[in-house]
This record gives sequence, structure tokens and C-alpha cells, in this order.
Amino acid sequence: MERPTDWDAQWRVEPLDPAAPDAEERTPRWRAQERLVLERFGSFARLQVVELGAGRGLNAFLYARRGARVTLLDVSTLVLSQAEELFGAHGLAVELVEGDVFDLPAEVRERFDVSMSFGLCEHFLAERRRRVVGSHLEVLRPGGIAMIGVPNRFAPAYRLWMGVLKARGSWPLGTEVPFSARELATLARAAGGEPLEPVYGSFAASVVNHGVNQALFKLGRKGLSVPQPAVPMLDRLGYELLLPVVRPG
Repeated sequence: MERPTDWDAQWRVEPLDPAAPDAEERTPRWRAQERLVLERFGSFARLQVVELGAGRGLNAFLYARRGARVTLLDVSTLVLSQAEELFGAHGLAVELVEGDVFDLPAEVRERFDVSMSFGLCEHFLAERRRRVVGSHLEVLRPGGIAMIGVPNRFAPAYRLWMGVLKARGSWPLGTEVPFSARELATLARAAGGEPLEPVYGSFAASVVNHGVNQALFKLGRKGLSVPQPAVPMLDRLGYELLLPVVRPG
């Protein structure tokens, strides 16, 4: 059974960091998105973009900063208001939609050039895993592309960190089941999409973020800055897994 997460409780205590978009901009998953968008569309300007289960919309923020028209969809009015604050502080426009990825509002269907999520799909089980992947395609125009970001099943630092918290009874996020690239691609095909090559995050970043920094936080110390070097074979063991999926035209 899925164990729900009280996301409002999480967002109330998560600091609203104005520098978070700049940190995201340094990650391999952002660099991959930027490359794919420029290859397919030539520019970010005036693209219609939606982030599903958006939270504060950090990736959508980077699209908006490059000229895209951005929509955030989330069930939480609290986090949407936090996102509005973040975008507004940087003078960026954003459309906010309160809605459920399993019951998409008509206003977001077949409307966007790019859809995305990060930290959404892994919180569902069984058939809802396929359905949440399918929602990324339902909001796209034919020829659009979905950017689906999930935890990598084969990331040892992340799996160890999760295992320790669950053993202590302090895991805060309910159901969270990471993906392999193969499983995610299979679900994308079942939903009618055409998956492209997966992109992995930095293994070094995963070790620092889910290993070294977690130990430092427990000691009451400040975490290290997270490095983002690319080591292609080793990065298959990194935390971040991004699968681009095209909706056929």
C-alpha cells in the first residue's frame, strides 16, 4: 500500500532558498534539459512549459528565466504560494494551477511543449506508477517532450541513506520507490511515449549530498557545497535519473 506524505508539513519547514535555482542550474539534469530544448525547439522563448507536482518549481524557474511561459501544477496551495514568492522575487511570471496529476484539469491537457517533474513519480505504486508517467504526455502537444526526473534505483549512497532513516523510523516521505531507467522507459512506452537516452546525475554529488552532508548535519555542522563532475560510467550510480520522453507528433 502507498503511504502518503504530509507535503505541507515538509514545505513549512523546508527553507525557501533564493539560491536554489542557481544550484540546480549546475546539475547534469539541467544541462541535459537545456541541450534537448535547444535541439528540438531552437530557443526557450515563448515555449509553453508545465512542471507537475511542482513544489516550488525550481526547474520551471530556469525555463522562465530563459523566456518560457511557465505553469506549475500541485495539490498544495501552500507550496504554490511559496513558488509564487520565489518567482516574484526574481521578477518572473508564473501561472499557478491547483490540481491532481491523476485528475488533470482540462486547462492543462494537450497544451504544452515541455512537461516535467522531479521527485513525483517515485511516490506511487503499481498502476499509478504508469498513470503518473502518462500524465506527463497527456499535457503535451504532439511533438512535445517530457522531462521525468526520479531517484535512480542503483544509487548506493541514496539507498544507504534511505535504509538508515527507515531503520531508525525517521523516514519522512512515505512511499518512495526509486526507478531503473528500464522500468521508467517501459512505463513511458506503455503510455504512448517514445523514450530517449536516460541522463544520470553526478555520482560525486550523490555521495556528498546523501553521505557526507547528512553526517555533517547530524553533527550540527554546515554541509559541503555539492560538486557536479561528470564521470560517465560512474554516474550510472548517481542519485538523479532523468528520462526524456517524446509525445509522437
